[in-house]
Amino acid sequence: MEENYLREFLNHLDEPLRPEAREFFKPESIDREQYIFIDQDEATHLYLIESGLVETNIVHGDGKLYILNFLYPGQIFGEGALYEEGVYSYSSVAREDSEVWRVTWDDLQWLASKDSLFALYLIRLIIQKLDQAYYKDRCIAGEKVERRIACVLLKMIDERGITDKCGIVLNTPLTNRDIAGLVGSTEETVSRIMSRLKKEDIISLGEDKCLTVQDKSALLSYFEGI
Repeated sequence: MEENYLREFLNHLDEPLRPEAREFFKPESIDREQYIFIDQDEATHLYLIESGLVETNIVHGDGKLYILNFLYPGQIFGEGALYEEGVYSYSSVAREDSEVWRVTWDDLQWLASKDSLFALYLIRLIIQKLDQAYYKDRCIAGEKVERRIACVLLKMIDERGITDKCGIVLNTPLTNRDIAGLVGSTEETVSRIMSRLKKEDIISLGEDKCLTVQDKSALLSYFEGI
């Protein structure tokens, strides 16, 4: 298993601590569609993605799945492990075969106690995730579904889009079910709105389910005009 993102993560530690810290991080291979932990499980580990794609989600009281985020290599999840005797506040599942590193609360606490700058780095990572969650909440709270979809797509292409001659490509398969989970709507409603965006040549969807925003300005105008 490669260690590119683990090495980058550990580079935030004082150099003398890095060899010992490396031994705290255990590799784990996750099969596609396999759950890593479930909402309200005891939070025992923090996870760092080395490769693959992880979905975080919660299930509402009515049984509807709500997707919180898609996480990519270099990102962390399971931050409940940063709270002593905490629990995970969401579930995590591999959307494709993934490789992750896991580290226990006790080992993280020890590292943070030895390096205050590393402790500050962990705090910044969590604040960054909170800011992203607040942005998404502002995006969808009380808004029409059309505006929620446009907002989420704009956020995703800004974070993960790859520009090519056809537009901005999200190189992660994205289904109507995924978008419905992200914006808190039904798959049928999302399908209708996505069909409209495709008809207006604002977006396109390849055979591999990868979405391309062909006209970002039009998508932004669509978002602002609703």
